[in-house]
Amino acid sequence: MQNKMKPQTLKGFYDYFADDMNIRNFLRDTFRKLAEKYGFEPLETPALEYSELILGQSGAEAEKLYYKFQDNGGRDVMLKYELMIPMCRAVAENINNIPMPYKRYQIQNVWRADNVQKGRCREFTQMDIDTLGSSSPFADAEILQFGLNFLKELGFKKYQARINSREIIQGIVDSLSIGQENFEAVYIAIDKLQKIGEENVKGELVDKGIESKKVDTLLKILKLESIEDIEKEISKSEAGQKGIKNVKEIISILKNSGIEDEYIKFDLSLARGLASYTGAVWEFEIIDGDVGSVSGGGRYDKAVSKYIGREVPATGTSFGLERLTEIIKDRGMLQENREKNDVLVIPLESKVLPYTMKVANKLRESDINSNIYPDIEKLKNSFKYADRKNYKWVIIIGEDEEQKDIVQLKNMETKEQLSLSIKDAIKTISKK
Repeated sequence: MQNKMKPQTLKGFYDYFADDMNIRNFLRDTFRKLAEKYGFEPLETPALEYSELILGQSGAEAEKLYYKFQDNGGRDVMLKYELMIPMCRAVAENINNIPMPYKRYQIQNVWRADNVQKGRCREFTQMDIDTLGSSSPFADAEILQFGLNFLKELGFKKYQARINSREIIQGIVDSLSIGQENFEAVYIAIDKLQKIGEENVKGELVDKGIESKKVDTLLKILKLESIEDIEKEISKSEAGQKGIKNVKEIISILKNSGIEDEYIKFDLSLARGLASYTGAVWEFEIIDGDVGSVSGGGRYDKAVSKYIGREVPATGTSFGLERLTEIIKDRGMLQENREKNDVLVIPLESKVLPYTMKVANKLRESDINSNIYPDIEKLKNSFKYADRKNYKWVIIIGEDEEQKDIVQLKNMETKEQLSLSIKDAIKTISKK
């Protein structure tokens, strides 16, 4: 053949086969089922959005990573960078038809022209839950409770929610008289604190024109762990006091609902980088194995106002499916890629194919996943396939089995093989 092309994906874009897809589907299904238990409703939005409707919402750092272009009609469009802002656009567009509060969950792909590394892709899947139309701290607490329960459902043992507030950081800026024009620089620098360290953060802030002594005091305050101590430092800031009160209420609701102290941590050094956040912010962190953050979110009361001219209070969080997939895969948390009652059905000759299909259909009617091996080959080849695909059960059907209306059921783990009626085979496979 001529003109052979090398098959390859673009950098940061990936194919996912069964081993990964089983984990991905487990994550999606767990997220969806839990979200619906909490009363969240599903939503999907388009892959493409008008650029002008999204720009200016996520901050300058985020906009460097947008996939923007002109479509064939000459319109300025972009692939969605995140799920939150397109959701806000959709809510604004349908604001008169949506009962408030509106609780939604969304599982869709997003695109970012980011540096590629393990767990970070240029096309990836976000799993979001959000509540719009309520300014109650209960709405924030419920999002946090959901996130903690989600990590528990996935099988993690040591994890926590780290909580802070954009308003508390505003209170520190006010108290140190740093100047409102430097707030975003301070906020972004704090967001980088764990990644680049104190000295580099100090260097960035001094370069922005903030006095070195004020930066030293800022870094000293950020090390305070007691929310009461921080409250004293920002006692003269209205925004700071509002933030303190809100975070205290959220933590109180969580603890009074039965969530233990080890799962909740107030952390003044936490700053979510997106410009759309207005109040409490948080990250969910897996502690064992030094994994770090797997989700981030917060309150963003002004995001919808860009479209309709009035505020709609909103809060939510976002989990990255790929990051969780890598962690679960590396730890072997889902070793069984296939349910224990899945069956490979092997016909020994072409004339028994109709009977083979009949057997497989009866298995499926009993909620047993059944895959018919399509080719008539030597049994060793079929068994080799069953081993590679991790089947526990194999059913073998020849002419004798068809005539007697039975099957040969083989346990691939114990190597035991039995001649059984279809009904008895179903009972044996279905035993836990």
